[in-house]
Amino acid sequence: MRALCNQVMDLTLKIEVDKFRSWASEYPEDRRSGEWECDYEEWPSLNSAFLNFIENKVPSELTDAEITDLIYVIARDNEMEELVEDVALKDGFFKLLIPHVIKSTENEAKWQFAVAIGESTLSHTIAEEALLSLVNDSDEYTSRRALQSLGRIGSEQTERLCIKAWDTNHEYQRIMALSVLKEIESKELSRYLDLALIDGRKYVVKNANEIINA
Repeated sequence: MRALCNQVMDLTLKIEVDKFRSWASEYPEDRRSGEWECDYEEWPSLNSAFLNFIENKVPSELTDAEITDLIYVIARDNEMEELVEDVALKDGFFKLLIPHVIKSTENEAKWQFAVAIGESTLSHTIAEEALLSLVNDSDEYTSRRALQSLGRIGSEQTERLCIKAWDTNHEYQRIMALSVLKEIESKELSRYLDLALIDGRKYVVKNANEIINA
């Protein structure tokens, strides 16, 4: 009976994911920005299937196809970020999915995991290892959120990586570098605040002034 229930559960998730994929395939490419996934009207059914799956499935029994589907759905839930939070509460699932997310092409899942790892109860070693991979990701937003999480977990690599982020000359990388240097109370903060004022770009200067005047 349990085996039959598991088969039904597995099939239900697949059906719901396939329904979303079918809907998404017909969604106009030129409108796929911002919160476009929120237009899907059957999110409640997909959420229910997802939650039922992670509640009852044994992580070690996951197939490659199921891992792909889970990551896909989490990526599509990038506005609410509820599903990644649910997975983060399932230690076995969370640990198992992390390396697969890191290797995936789903940027919207990678940055969510970067945030969730920083807020999780994972051991420092596991969290830091994952975040050090994500901070070097080619997706700028993922990299930025991973840097923020490295600061949150108290990684000794944080200050060095803030300076590396600053040296990219990317506006938002510099803004995050300033924020994280402040959060970790780095002795380098004063120097980089001065450099931020020299940078001259509106939001870099604005964020520097906010830190200075805080």
